[in-house]
Amino acid sequence: MPWILCSIALSLCSCFFAQSWSMLAPFPGVERDDAVGFILGEDIYVGSGLSPWWASQGDFYRMNGSNGQWESVAPMPPGMERQYASAFVIQNQAFVFGGYNAGVFLNDLWRYDPVLNLWSACNNLPSNGRSGAASFVLNGKAYIVGGKQANSAASDEVWSYDPLSDAWTPQAPFPGGKVWRSSATSQHHLGYLLFGRNENNAFLNAFYSYDPLVDQWTALPSFPAPGRSHAGLFSLNNDLYSCFGMDSLNQSLNDLWKFDSLSASWIPCPGIPALGRRGGVCLAETARMVYLTGIDENNQRLNEAWQFAPFLSLENPSAISPAILLETRDCLGRTVNPASHQIQLQVFSDGTVQRVFRIE
Repeated sequence: MPWILCSIALSLCSCFFAQSWSMLAPFPGVERDDAVGFILGEDIYVGSGLSPWWASQGDFYRMNGSNGQWESVAPMPPGMERQYASAFVIQNQAFVFGGYNAGVFLNDLWRYDPVLNLWSACNNLPSNGRSGAASFVLNGKAYIVGGKQANSAASDEVWSYDPLSDAWTPQAPFPGGKVWRSSATSQHHLGYLLFGRNENNAFLNAFYSYDPLVDQWTALPSFPAPGRSHAGLFSLNNDLYSCFGMDSLNQSLNDLWKFDSLSASWIPCPGIPALGRRGGVCLAETARMVYLTGIDENNQRLNEAWQFAPFLSLENPSAISPAILLETRDCLGRTVNPASHQIQLQVFSDGTVQRVFRIE
């Protein structure tokens, strides 16, 4: 059915937020975990990682944002294969940092240019090589947190990287101690870090925010369940979510949690309708999160690609038209403030509404 998009104000009707999981075209490379990914424009890129035969990979693939089809792009240079790397995007340039390959912990940084389809070397981190470091981007700079080093010890180091000067700068150490394979993202000019393992290999459930203006970390309410590593943390529709990962019992998890900033608490949401998984690539766009590859609870490496999109459902969509004003409730049952929200509807020719996205 043909459809149009329209924006409307909010008043009275009955509707609610739901969560939707769906599968995408599978990743075309060999199954793997501990890969990296990034989004450039509307396109998704995934590469590196560890194959089922325990070989580090350097190949990369691009999912076209307009048609969802995959194609291969330039691999990392020969000899630069790796797992447990970190990736970030600044000004439509992607970067891959560090990781592990054939017994070597790496401190190198590579830039990918999507126009030229070319990798080029940047300045190495002026410190020890490391794998499993977390990363986020704030104000045009990348921040690298923690990681595991050659002596098997985790690190509490925090470094910022400025692509304009191709320079690294040490920042205040992470106050949660030495950590590796934690999860990180950024939102509203703050960085966030959750989970990971410490130098004693204990699984952590601590949650922190970072303010780059004052180079300061702040402890937030801990995750209300045992710690984990190899999880995803992402920002979507101005909310923070965490998904999947591995706990101290070596269980791979399939759950999804949302951090409610109003109550400063973690709220469980419907998890992925599939086996638990860890070590996949977790990427968020404006209205969806995409989770690709990883390893499941049976220790099988995956080439699956899933997307998660929160949307509004209407109890009586046939009674809704663009002229009717709506009141909404979010997934916690709170009424959405009409003065600060808009709704975007898919309205079909027969007058029904299939889905509604919140725009903030």
